[in-house]
Amino acid sequence: MNRKLYIRLLASVLVLATSSVMYAISMAAPQLQTNLLTNPGFENSFAADGVASGWLKWVVSGTPAFKQITSTIDIRRVSEGANAQQLEAANIAYSAGLQQTINGLTVGKSYKFTVYGHAWASTGDESATSTGTINLRIGISPGSTYAADPNITWSGVYTYTDNYSLMSVEIVATDTTATVFTWAEAATARKHNDVYWDNASFVEVGSTVATEVSAGAATEQATQAVEATQDPGALVAPTDFPMPTPDDAGKIIYYVKPNDNLVHIATIACGETIECLDKIRRLNPDLAGDTIHPGDVLVLREAQNAVSTNGSTEINETPVPADNTTSDEQTTESEDSVVEDSSEEGESVQQDAEVEESTPAPDESAAICVTLFSDLNGNGVLDSGETLVSDGIFNLVNLENGETVDTYTTDGASEPYCFAELATGTYRVISTAPVGHTPTTRVDWDLTLATDSSANLEFGAQFTGEDLETATVEPEDSPLRPALMGAFGVMLLLSAAGIAGYMVIGRRR
Repeated sequence: MNRKLYIRLLASVLVLATSSVMYAISMAAPQLQTNLLTNPGFENSFAADGVASGWLKWVVSGTPAFKQITSTIDIRRVSEGANAQQLEAANIAYSAGLQQTINGLTVGKSYKFTVYGHAWASTGDESATSTGTINLRIGISPGSTYAADPNITWSGVYTYTDNYSLMSVEIVATDTTATVFTWAEAATARKHNDVYWDNASFVEVGSTVATEVSAGAATEQATQAVEATQDPGALVAPTDFPMPTPDDAGKIIYYVKPNDNLVHIATIACGETIECLDKIRRLNPDLAGDTIHPGDVLVLREAQNAVSTNGSTEINETPVPADNTTSDEQTTESEDSVVEDSSEEGESVQQDAEVEESTPAPDESAAICVTLFSDLNGNGVLDSGETLVSDGIFNLVNLENGETVDTYTTDGASEPYCFAELATGTYRVISTAPVGHTPTTRVDWDLTLATDSSANLEFGAQFTGEDLETATVEPEDSPLRPALMGAFGVMLLLSAAGIAGYMVIGRRR
């Protein structure tokens, strides 16, 4: 073979190999580097409530102020760019944070959420030095959910003060949607209890690999990971638990376990509302504030008797003759029974039919009332001044047969709406917030209705202004764009190689 021809062919092969590698990189790199968060650097506009666009705030306790902090005000409080998110609190304790819901995840792949953050916890005004700490952590949960969701995967607890440091948590996606959370707990009231977040990211880090790990090894690995990052003195998240079974009188008793708190117990018992928490307090007047200890006995529901609609207690007992019945009366009743037994078969059938017709129908006096409210402060509670939301949808499902009992669309004016005349049984209420709203409470409730009982459920949703149509617009850094460019480049190189080969062959002739 001609030496020049050999060199030219070798060069063409090298060009094609290089282009293939570049094509593969152009396809793979964006999937590993694309930040799926909206406004991850907190550089876009801030809403009237002080929260950066794309994010929502949540507050469990206290009244911290959400604010925009800029590098011109204090460059140390901004990790990157010109802005950061600040939580400012003076002389109060609180538990609060941010959240954001991400769509388009791939089930089975791993995703990592990271945020830079730190706190300024001080009894004085020296801004460079903290005199205390604030617990910080971040979390991820499947679906569009709320900060009290027990399914959130939390990082360890960090106590970074005065300087930005990185927080990280990772999950394997079990849903195509996930919600990320930042969390700050100032347990002590100080003159300054401020927290700063900046430069967040949520990225895909690869697919899961099926490996067999023993239960003991998995527990040891998880313990080591937590011990590496967690403050030993920090509180541990409470564990969810099933409702205890009522005793013979209908009373429900719960024995407090380690890491339990009263708010979480109330959430399981009757819902995420202030009214529910107050009910638990009333049932347990011996509580010292909201302080509970492992082994404490809490009453979650008082004893209940079956009560008829007129207020009298129902007694389902078979009548028994009084002790003072005379022998003559008993004899007469005996003779009557003999006559009844000797009656014709047709009359007996007729009597049975009459008895069946006189049997009362199943009680259908229970009700479930629902409300969808505009949760302006994102705390999951219907506060004074918060209005109702229209175009939300409620579905009531009978869990005993799986059938949808009724559907209701809110009008934002006449709620609460009651699903009335329900038979006793177990139901699920499913809420769907209208477009442009994000739920701030759980979106479904399971509850069992007793005779003549009723339940009031309040669902919160916060307006975000997001439109579903904007979510379908392909971003400029989508993996599809480099893929198409890479494919186009390969086609050009192949065309060039073909022309070069044709010229070489022509010269040989």
